[in-house]
Amino acid sequence: MGKKRETDIAFNAGVVVYVASALVFLSELIGEISGYYLFTASWLVHEIIAIVTFLGFFVGGLLIWHSYRLIQRNYREMQQVLRSAQGEFFEMLNLQFDRWELSEAERDVALLTVKGMSVNEIAELRNTSVGTIKSQNNSIYRKADVKSRTQLLGKLIDQLLVDTALLTS
Repeated sequence: MGKKRETDIAFNAGVVVYVASALVFLSELIGEISGYYLFTASWLVHEIIAIVTFLGFFVGGLLIWHSYRLIQRNYREMQQVLRSAQGEFFEMLNLQFDRWELSEAERDVALLTVKGMSVNEIAELRNTSVGTIKSQNNSIYRKADVKSRTQLLGKLIDQLLVDTALLTS
């Protein structure tokens, strides 16, 4: 059984039990206040219904709490997978930057360019002139054998797909 299915079952069962308990409780409460019960029974039966209703609230709450814990666990696992994927992507970028023989400054500019930052934003962030960033971008494009940031990003994605295909073969 998948994790999502297990979580859904626990949550839905918890809600159903909780709602059923609430309806029985409401029915008993209305009976206590008005004197009109849905069914007539001895006080012992009504006390048993009260106990069962309490247990229903308790079990429903436990099931909902359990589904919450499952969701939290799944979230932590997904975060871990995402961090791993980000690390792998960063490693792939560094490998490609090594192949292109980019300097440290060019690597920084290439990474910021791939992230979608403008030349002006990169210059401001790196505390340098726009001309310097343009010059570094031209050097990056020449080494990567591309003509624009769009082609640079496309080449990196293509390389990621090629490297991934080679790893899975």
